[in-house]
Amino acid sequence: MNQALPPGPRVAAYQTLRYMRDPHGRTAELERRYGTPFTLPTVNGTLVLTTTPDGAREILAGREEDFVVGFGVEALRVLVGEGGLLLLSGDAHRRERKLLSPTFHGARMRAYGNAVVESTLREAATWATGRQLNAQQSMQSISIDVILRAVFGVQSGDRRLAFREAIRLAVDEVSPAPIFFDFLRHEFGGFGPWARFKRHKRAFDALIYQQIAEARRDPQEREDVLHRLVAARYDDGRPLPDDSIRDHLLTLLVAGHETTATTLAWSFAELAQHPEIVAHLRDDLAALGADPAPDEVSSLPYLDAFCREILRAHPIVAEFFRTVKTSFELQGWQIPAGISVAASILRIHRDPTLYPDPDRFRPERFLERRFAPHEFAAFGGGHRHCIGAAFAMNELKLVLGTLVPLFDWRLTENRPPRTILRHVTLGPERGCPIVLGRRLSQRSARAA
Repeated sequence: MNQALPPGPRVAAYQTLRYMRDPHGRTAELERRYGTPFTLPTVNGTLVLTTTPDGAREILAGREEDFVVGFGVEALRVLVGEGGLLLLSGDAHRRERKLLSPTFHGARMRAYGNAVVESTLREAATWATGRQLNAQQSMQSISIDVILRAVFGVQSGDRRLAFREAIRLAVDEVSPAPIFFDFLRHEFGGFGPWARFKRHKRAFDALIYQQIAEARRDPQEREDVLHRLVAARYDDGRPLPDDSIRDHLLTLLVAGHETTATTLAWSFAELAQHPEIVAHLRDDLAALGADPAPDEVSSLPYLDAFCREILRAHPIVAEFFRTVKTSFELQGWQIPAGISVAASILRIHRDPTLYPDPDRFRPERFLERRFAPHEFAAFGGGHRHCIGAAFAMNELKLVLGTLVPLFDWRLTENRPPRTILRHVTLGPERGCPIVLGRRLSQRSARAA
């Protein structure tokens, strides 16, 4: 067994910069040069990256006690607090995950469905034929509204506006530098990006605590995540403290709103290039009648396959990570404690042995076979599989099921957008600008 780390490039800052410019190309280049796995120095520490499904399976088969909190997520602590699932490991992670899991499965998805459709129609009502839209921003407007209603339990229009502004200031427009580099976290007498972020974060926290207090006083049983967390109890009967509820809400916000919006933006890009897929989706949706229930829409097999193919072709995160606690064997290499191991979702999703003709966008592949977590890793896997995966898939299908019958659209350029690194996630260059065509149906507009 190899005791040293696998070979790889050097100079962390240089490697990080090249990766940011071309995540797909740089990972493929390193794989060709060094094989797999290879060692990659980064500004967040040393990473051993595997690019094969077999390597991913070894990581996912690892015991929870083999790992600590994942690579790079420590930077999220300043955004989501100490108690978010992304920052927990061991017994604490198991306890909180057990408490949260019922909120995102089964009948709960039906309860959130109407909120997704209504939020989508509200945004679509502001669009006009011939107008250029930034698909990423427009889809983010929908995803934020969904989270405010289905997760935070915010119902009134004025309150949603207040939360939207707080999210914009404290999350969306925060400077990434002090988030990722702790030596920049100085307030300098109340000036500078870190001081500005702290002010906006305190204001946002106050708004969240106010929402939690109102939920605790509300005698009605409601279906939003906040009210479910207020009602939840640990095994010993204790309720969740306010700080834990806040951390969970912020984790769902940070992990959910931009990622879903990005996937929807990629959907517009692919549909614009594949009119035959648009026609297939519209035929399936039309067969449901004039006003289908949300669960009827989300149950359509081809729509489900389309969303999975989007996530295969355009994964939102490039890798999933684990940080080794004591030691861990990965593909014949004994990885020491403190080193992080990762599997490249980008490369696995383009493995031709799993996905023949991988550069071709083809939803049918997900109707022809099922893929294991180490083969289709859009939501990670193992004990850290994304707890909101069912919620995200349901939202994707309902937003698309609402919008596809309403509009035609085209890309503003003759080429599809390039994949770039946006903070810690991947997304379409310039947010995927599109131009809306004719309105195809007035049914959903009247419903709005």
